[in-house]
Amino acid sequence: MAWRYIGALNDRYGWITKTLGITSVDPNSWLEDWDFARDGLHINYRRARRLSQLYSRAGGLGGRGKKRD
Repeated sequence: MAWRYIGALNDRYGWITKTLGITSVDPNSWLEDWDFARDGLHINYRRARRLSQLYSRAGGLGGRGKKRD
């Protein structure tokens, strides 16, 4: 049941970011079971590093997706 509420919130956040012209990144589509630490709650170091690279590219802060003016 909680996943339904989370999905509804994500849909609303997606609409807001699209309306405001903000880039939205959904890390859930990049996560697999083996990306989590032993506690099953926190992501492991390797995945945290990959997500930081994703956020950097999406935000135009570096990497292959760097935005140009």
